[in-house]
Amino acid sequence: MSATVNPPSEPAPRSNPSWGSTHVIDLLRIGVGAVWLVNLIFIADPQNRYWTTFSSTALSFAPTSIGGPGLAEYVAAHPLFFAWGIALITGYLAIALLLGVTTRIACFIGSFFSAVLLATQFGSTFLFPGGTDVGAHPLYIVIYAVLVVGGAGQSLSLDHWLRTLLAQRRKVRLTAPGMVPHPWTTAISPRTLFVYFVAGTLISLGVGFGLVVALPPPAGGASTGPSGPTTYVNLSISINPLNGWPQYSPANFTVPSGEVVFTITDHDAPMNFTPCPCLVTGTVGSDELVNGTPFHVVSSDNVAHSFGIPNLGLNVYSPGQSVVQFEVDLLTPGSFEWFCFVPCGTGADAYSTPPMGVAGYMTGTMTVT
Repeated sequence: MSATVNPPSEPAPRSNPSWGSTHVIDLLRIGVGAVWLVNLIFIADPQNRYWTTFSSTALSFAPTSIGGPGLAEYVAAHPLFFAWGIALITGYLAIALLLGVTTRIACFIGSFFSAVLLATQFGSTFLFPGGTDVGAHPLYIVIYAVLVVGGAGQSLSLDHWLRTLLAQRRKVRLTAPGMVPHPWTTAISPRTLFVYFVAGTLISLGVGFGLVVALPPPAGGASTGPSGPTTYVNLSISINPLNGWPQYSPANFTVPSGEVVFTITDHDAPMNFTPCPCLVTGTVGSDELVNGTPFHVVSSDNVAHSFGIPNLGLNVYSPGQSVVQFEVDLLTPGSFEWFCFVPCGTGADAYSTPPMGVAGYMTGTMTVT
């Protein structure tokens, strides 16, 4: 009597994940992608003057950098390269994370990018927490780690669609473990992948700190000292009686190269500009006098206007009903356009309506001879 041997039954295939952990991970991925999309829109919107103010923005980190102003000044001196680099990375992260394509690669790049920015902006990060370009980087790194460990891209993504398409072509079930790999990856175990992620992020953080410390301030510039006598420039901000717009006067002026002392008398009403870090840059001593009191950081509770020259890294702030004084060493002859960056438009959108950006009101030209 022979025994009947039943063939081993196949293990039940694992079911596709429903609205569980996989979907939650990918919803988190989409949320981060949406944040980068907002950043991309900010860069692309001409009203935000991302390109023209990039130098002054970079210089705003110089006074608080833990390694000195060298890297900030180097970035400000090469604005086209760094502005395009940040814009391209921002665009890639927005597309990759929103659509879920090359998801794991995007998580690595995003973490390394955030680590470098965190290191190079470290002082400002903790002086002025918040914002998508400074204070949120530690949180970004943690989120990227969660996405890597959680296997982001396995649902609600082009990665998942490509994996499904690959499975159909190989005529294997998508649920068969190990048969159809996640796109854009290798046979590295999740634990090893996470180790690489942590190591790469730490190396990027170290590179950022190394750049800040290693790059000295450029030779020349203001450190060489001014030449010639001191020149005094008096500007005023008043309400134009014909249209009710605040107006700088004079808007266009000429000064000789050397040491220049500016005095801005602001007759406009006090205003609150809460999002403003209001960090003074580009002046001698990196400060300004407001009614005789020196400030390196001006309170955003009352900032009616500002006076900034991106090509010189100059940015000072004018509270309403105040007298502001600051000193600048102008060593390079040429014509330099100045702007007021504080939203003071008189229409529904204070950022884009006149007199914002109107020549002769909130922008003009300083000529250095």
